[in-house]
Amino acid sequence: MKRLQTLAGCIGLLLLAACATGPKPMAEFKSRPDSPKVGARPSTDSALVLRLSPEEKGVSKATLSGGPLQGSVIAGEARREGEAWRIDLLRLTWFNNWANGWTEASFLLDGSVVIKPAPTGWILAVQKAPQLDTVESASIRYFDTYVRDEKGLTEFSHRWDRIQAVAGDLLGRFPDAAIIRDTRNLRRYLFPEIYGYDSPPNPGHAKVSTQGFAWDSDYTKEHFAEPLRILRDSGTLLRDYKESPGLWSLALAWKAFWGRADHPMALAAK
Repeated sequence: MKRLQTLAGCIGLLLLAACATGPKPMAEFKSRPDSPKVGARPSTDSALVLRLSPEEKGVSKATLSGGPLQGSVIAGEARREGEAWRIDLLRLTWFNNWANGWTEASFLLDGSVVIKPAPTGWILAVQKAPQLDTVESASIRYFDTYVRDEKGLTEFSHRWDRIQAVAGDLLGRFPDAAIIRDTRNLRRYLFPEIYGYDSPPNPGHAKVSTQGFAWDSDYTKEHFAEPLRILRDSGTLLRDYKESPGLWSLALAWKAFWGRADHPMALAAK
């Protein structure tokens, strides 16, 4: 009996030792979100979250999610630099569902940030802002049809190019970003025929009928740059919006987010 008790005690000590020497929990940092804006998507104003995995050979896996990143996750590699970590941003993955399918895509990134101590907590400092231009892969599901490989990459890349073009036009017209942060105002601006005009249109306005909608082409000429007009009047932009609304928010928020030098963060877990 004594031997059994001694053996049990040894096993217990071994288990405690194993727990004590196991991998340390990841470090997790969260930004302090801005005050919610009326009409803004909840994810836009949620906290940005940085997670660092336990080190392996001096390198930690890092992920950035939440906040303006919408339904995307940025992956990278982190290396210690004194009390700070330098993080190389390597890839962004995107996924979203819509009523009749889903979209999944991956972008290659080339950027870097540093998470470092500050008097009030931590700071995520942008060293090299990444560009969101290089689509690596994409898959799209429409009902029971799957668009993958080269065709999926091409179709998604064209969509992303269109969304970026409209986002650039909007950012040029509304530098204060008021219309951009309020998604209800954004969709009314893009598609007033569906979501409602801010002021009644001229009853005699010119119309272009496509895909079951009568587009106000006079409104299009007044509010959109010439290269974008055919995209709106053909219904292409409406399809882009309905199938990937979060991509629009991502495109509109991307430059402003990386344009900020520092992002206050708090250490949530370590």
